[in-house]
Amino acid sequence: MTSKQARALGDLALLGVIFLGVALLFIGASTLPPPRFEPLGSAAMPRILGAALVLLSLPVAWVAIRDLMAREADAERQALKLPYGGALVLATLVAYVAALDFAQAPFVLSTTAFVAAIGLIVDRVNLRVLAIYGGLGLILSNALLYVFSNFLYVQIG
Repeated sequence: MTSKQARALGDLALLGVIFLGVALLFIGASTLPPPRFEPLGSAAMPRILGAALVLLSLPVAWVAIRDLMAREADAERQALKLPYGGALVLATLVAYVAALDFAQAPFVLSTTAFVAAIGLIVDRVNLRVLAIYGGLGLILSNALLYVFSNFLYVQIG
């Protein structure tokens, strides 16, 4: 077993724990009382969180299954990876929260830059990865802004 396949098994094990947590979240949300005055009710946020966890884990599961099925390592995909990725992710998260809280930076711009930076840290450093994660960040930030402002009635940016 290669190190890539071992990481894929670890990812699948973590996804199993996440899916168990989501199942418990949905079970707990089903026991909450129905809404009386608010449009979505108290069970809306746990259900939204569970659905988001499932949707965001699908690409991880796809890559992990693909890596498990791979027979040989593809050396041509090796590109520049950043050392100390975990520390860089933490520093990026702190900078993102500081930009939103202290600098009052726009939510869409900050979230797009945050997702793109995290993508470059955990994947590879090249323009294709930047474009993919930048587009994903733009879509995600606009979707979150829409949900928060139109369904949860919270203005975030």
